[in-house]
Amino acid sequence: MGAVAAVAVVIGAFREAAEQETTLEAVAQRLERALAREGTRRDGLDAFEGFTTAVLAEIRVGEGCVRLVNRGHPEPLLLRGDGRLCVLTPSEPALPLGMGELGAWPDRADESEFPPGAMLLFYTDGLSEARDAAGAFYDPATRLGGRIFPGREGPHTLLATLTQEVRRHTGGATTDDMALLAVRRPATGDGKPAGEGACHQP
Repeated sequence: MGAVAAVAVVIGAFREAAEQETTLEAVAQRLERALAREGTRRDGLDAFEGFTTAVLAEIRVGEGCVRLVNRGHPEPLLLRGDGRLCVLTPSEPALPLGMGELGAWPDRADESEFPPGAMLLFYTDGLSEARDAAGAFYDPATRLGGRIFPGREGPHTLLATLTQEVRRHTGGATTDDMALLAVRRPATGDGKPAGEGACHQP
């Protein structure tokens, strides 16, 4: 229940901050302060799981890039239309939101190319920590490198493929929840001005 409460605080604070703040860095700091306030209100972390991992992303219309602030979350993947894959590793690792008492430093967004026809994959550790019978983790970067999920249905196909592969990898015995989000930037000639996306939480 503590984790559910922490996520509820973060989502509520994000909805407010996203409308009022002009940068990802400022949004991240608002989320940090919201968790700190809630932890104090509930008499500290013993009564409240006052931290959570998060990745904040900004994709501006008409720009071929994505800006990310990663606070301890699994690293998003960029899948190019030709099958090349890039792990979007933050330039400076940061602690999860709500752990500011362990150290303070300014958030810095990293900017990465997001070319036409490419997809961004965001996921929780339920994907990357899914184990097979021998205890081996499912590694999405290794599994997806060189593969192509073309067209406007690409995000849906990618998420369906991941869900099926994890089910096979674990023998259907997953022990953690798994949330997935795929966002595609239209390729030239798609005829759509905005991106396509899909999300899945099996």
